[in-house]
Amino acid sequence: MSIAIETPTAPISEWKVVKGGLIVSIGLLTSQVLGFFRQATIAYLLGTGPQADALAVAFAPVDLWWSVLSTAVVFGFGPLLAARRVSHTGPAFDDIWRPVVRVAFLIAAVFLFFAEVMVRLLAPGLPPATAQLAAHLLRITALAIPAMSSSTLFTALLYSERRFAFPAFQQAAVNLGTMMTALLVYSLGGAQRSVFGFAAGYAGGAWLQLAGAFAISRPFLHCAPTSGRVKLWKLLSEPAPVLCYSMLIGLNPVVTRALASTHGPGATAAFDYCLKLLGVPLALLVIPLSSSLLTEIAPYRLRRDRREALGAIGRAGAAIALASSAIVLVMIAIGPWVVAFLFERGMFGAASTSTVSALLAGFFPALAAWSVLDLISRSLFSLGRPRISVLAAALALGVNALISLAVPFGSVRWIGLGAVIGFTAAALLLVGYLWGPAFLPLRWSSERDGTEPANPAA
Repeated sequence: MSIAIETPTAPISEWKVVKGGLIVSIGLLTSQVLGFFRQATIAYLLGTGPQADALAVAFAPVDLWWSVLSTAVVFGFGPLLAARRVSHTGPAFDDIWRPVVRVAFLIAAVFLFFAEVMVRLLAPGLPPATAQLAAHLLRITALAIPAMSSSTLFTALLYSERRFAFPAFQQAAVNLGTMMTALLVYSLGGAQRSVFGFAAGYAGGAWLQLAGAFAISRPFLHCAPTSGRVKLWKLLSEPAPVLCYSMLIGLNPVVTRALASTHGPGATAAFDYCLKLLGVPLALLVIPLSSSLLTEIAPYRLRRDRREALGAIGRAGAAIALASSAIVLVMIAIGPWVVAFLFERGMFGAASTSTVSALLAGFFPALAAWSVLDLISRSLFSLGRPRISVLAAALALGVNALISLAVPFGSVRWIGLGAVIGFTAAALLLVGYLWGPAFLPLRWSSERDGTEPANPAA
């Protein structure tokens, strides 16, 4: 007769949680800073010319893939690997790695063989020569997809082992490799060839990052034998709503970029500069605040009365709305000066500053609604309420696409109007869901949260 011995679970170390969060925050900040310098390097060497337009289109689908895959790691694979480390049950790293890498190679093949078709969908207004260059650059950047996918899985493995330092700087390493390779190609072949240096550096940086991630992860690869073949759809079943939300949100800039391509040379690249300026405060506002908020509202996931959680979300939402609105007002007031100070050098001249500033004035107001939408959505995911967030993201994309397709914008200044209205509508939907009396029975009574509802007769 065998006796099962249960291994006690080690208590959670608050210091390790704080330390890990601090390291990830430093990595995030470093990635954002290097991402900005990458954009500044593009501005210096390419400005808002046809090559910059082509490069912006080539980076867009690969960046979207990376964003969605990173979400899958955080909300899906990371907890599975962490549970495997503690209880030795569930899928091992190899069980997850094999199906994900197969999908990554399939996606890379699609990008390679259908690059021209994708460019036409992503930027229908590009001239033929620029579209052809964008297709060539997309094929080069697509080589990074298998490396990025594998490296992101190693990130999940290292996080599950409480090794935060190296994976926290994953995107920073790719940005640094992109810049260094582009500058090297520029010094050897001039500005005309430097655009290929950006694409090659992007792919090369991803593979170098993978090599480093593999080397650091090797001690942990043999600790968990495989548990058999696991279907990818089964792995993605739990984080599926989050992945859907991430994809819908990520497609909003794709729609606006496609509209920008119809406004002549330079508009596509100008939108990318504007998106980078918006992305930095968005990441630095939402991610730290939402991460700290999760620990506060997590205990309410299995409770029937979540009014205290609602109050915490409301306070955080109000704070981020005020902060982001203040940033929007400041950027609208001094936007041309900021663009000129950050980018106006090299091939980025006064005309480029004028185009980016005009687009910035029309698109940057999306920051306020986007940050509120993202913060509330992350909070609802932690409470087990993903459906309304996915619906809000679909509303934002639908409104953006409808306005972008139906309204003839005569000026580049207004091409971000669809995104602004779409994100505002989505944010208002979530605010109404949280605080509107019409949704009160749905929010607190009729939804199931894993516990049985109270017996009315009791």
